[in-house]
Amino acid sequence: MWAAVAAWPLLLASLPPGPAFRLSGDVTPVKHTLNLSIDPGASAYEGEVVIEADLHKPTSIIWVNGRDLVPREARIAFGDVIHPAQIQPSGGEFLVLRCAAPVGPGRVRIYIRFQARLDEKQVLGAYRRKVDGDWYAYTTFTPIEARKAFPCFDEPRFKTPWDITIRVPPGNLAFSNAPAIAETQDKYGWTSVHFATTPPLPAEVVAFAVGPFGVYEGAPAGEGTPVRVLTPRARAAEGQAGAEATLEILPRLEAYTGIPYPYGKLDHVALPESAFGAVENPGLITYLSRELLTAPGPESRARTNAIRFLEAHEIAHQWFGDMVTQATWADVWLSEGFATWLSEKIMDQEQIPERAHLYAIASRERIMRLDGSSRARPVRVEVHDREGSKNIYNRMVYDKGASVLLMLEGWLGEAPVQKAARTYLQEHRFGSATTADFADDLKRASGTDPAPVIHAFLDLTGIPRVSGRVKCEGPSENGAKLEIHISGPAPVPVCWRGPASSKQCAVVDSSVREVGLSGCPAWTFLNAGGTGYYRSVWTAGQLSRLPLDQLTAAERLTLAYDLRALKTDRPAAHAVLTRLALDPEAEVASAAKEALK
Repeated sequence: MWAAVAAWPLLLASLPPGPAFRLSGDVTPVKHTLNLSIDPGASAYEGEVVIEADLHKPTSIIWVNGRDLVPREARIAFGDVIHPAQIQPSGGEFLVLRCAAPVGPGRVRIYIRFQARLDEKQVLGAYRRKVDGDWYAYTTFTPIEARKAFPCFDEPRFKTPWDITIRVPPGNLAFSNAPAIAETQDKYGWTSVHFATTPPLPAEVVAFAVGPFGVYEGAPAGEGTPVRVLTPRARAAEGQAGAEATLEILPRLEAYTGIPYPYGKLDHVALPESAFGAVENPGLITYLSRELLTAPGPESRARTNAIRFLEAHEIAHQWFGDMVTQATWADVWLSEGFATWLSEKIMDQEQIPERAHLYAIASRERIMRLDGSSRARPVRVEVHDREGSKNIYNRMVYDKGASVLLMLEGWLGEAPVQKAARTYLQEHRFGSATTADFADDLKRASGTDPAPVIHAFLDLTGIPRVSGRVKCEGPSENGAKLEIHISGPAPVPVCWRGPASSKQCAVVDSSVREVGLSGCPAWTFLNAGGTGYYRSVWTAGQLSRLPLDQLTAAERLTLAYDLRALKTDRPAAHAVLTRLALDPEAEVASAAKEALK
């Protein structure tokens, strides 16, 4: 028998202070086993979790995450001895278990029986909604809401395998991150669905869905991954476009990462409501229905393109964020920034080379506007409480994080960055990593230490301004120099090119730096490829000599944005923008026309 919750009230009253927000490192989980009985038509469900964990020192008190749960019973098994444990909520974010005597150090099994809510108002944690007369249960856990669905270690650094079984009433299907491997039916007609044990996952991307779903079976994608779209009961046909998008996107991501899709199946779930447009739960990605489903019939190119773009981001997370998880919330850019950057690269594959980076540059411009305002915040920010967790998924993390990766790629080269990304994934496969880990991989791949640049752009706000002056002194082949001036965050990798020269780059870590040129160019474009996260400042003379027809589309778009933002020498800028307003690339023309207003 398990110990009753009401036992030992005096001991509970004398508990020492608990964690402020983050759990200590004294207990490390190694596996979660979860059994749930869920009826979507009911407002609550029953569950039992077994958490295998390593105690690093003797203790009679163990803290786990749990919020708005009703704990029923608990015990702690250490070796062959089972210790009854008291359990109660504490501090809003935790459940505290206490034994009569210390246990450990060593491996323990923490047993907790509990009740949890299926919320009808909120869309975080486990919740339920009625769609076309049927009840469905869904989950959205990122970043700290898994604790509302079951007791767990709910921080990204705590990754464990998950062994999940869900018991559902007649007429309902159950889905989770892993493929179902067994089903049994009890005398009441309820079916228990047992899922394969997952690779190590953080609690925030564990997921389940229960209800009378319609299921669109797509063709296998990539190296044979089964693909399904889960919809309300009568709407399975609306999942066709989503399944077909996966056929195009998944192989590109496997090719870039060099790693086959790391989970056993890929389900896309249509949600009637959600706190986010989509959530990257491995094997069970959730989307707002209006973003994923499309009625059968002729489809517009814009609609199918939007579905592919959205899936590219969420499927990219299966490697960046799921397979390799940020060790702390401060480094969530390793998930969201990488997925944003990689999805833009994947979508670039549908464009001619001339249009490369246009998605990324448009995204960068949006975040530059924010980064130059009073509402800017650094990409990397520590989280110390629930209120702070509400800002984890700030747009700076997505778009500035992606823009920093674009800049690193333009500076160090696409091949070294891809090599570093692959090494990063292999070295930390199914584990967690930090910004320093990626910087080290990039240093080995490129031979250049990017850490000072990375931290300057991730830990500070603001947009550097770069200007340049070519000085031709003496023989043009030997005496030409480019004098680069910067203001704002530093160091800055500045890349430039001229009429006949290939791209050159230099890291400018002070207000001015001179670099040698092989000749005396007639003109110099200070953001070669348009990949740098900075504004280029132009003089009237420099603009008058700039041949727009020799610039790439990405460079012309960057130029239009910079002239609009900096209000550069209005007559000279107006002349350039007037020409750019007639540009054959719609994005360039649109940016120039807006700047002329």
